[in-house]
Amino acid sequence: MPTTFEQPDTLARSLQGLQTAQEGGELLGETLTLNMGPSHPSTHGVLRIVLELDGELITKAWPDIGYLHRGDEKIAENMQYNQFVPYTDRLDYLAPLANNVAYA
Repeated sequence: MPTTFEQPDTLARSLQGLQTAQEGGELLGETLTLNMGPSHPSTHGVLRIVLELDGELITKAWPDIGYLHRGDEKIAENMQYNQFVPYTDRLDYLAPLANNVAYA
């Protein structure tokens, strides 16, 4: 995924589009980068898809597996050991006991 972005000013983009239209070329719009997910209980926080859209068409999709950050460690800093166990239940809907065992 690119780390640098070029953003020409509005006048430069308008002139470029006008030149393309005069030459008979196809006008291309800007692309939109959109974060999608997590949208299912079994993938709450562990799967995110970065989409690149050109209008309504998806031109690229990057899965970001392991995207999980809710600040649980920061919450646990101000609690006693046994007070944080209910939080570990809610880290995974499908296997809550596995997180409890790992924490204990």
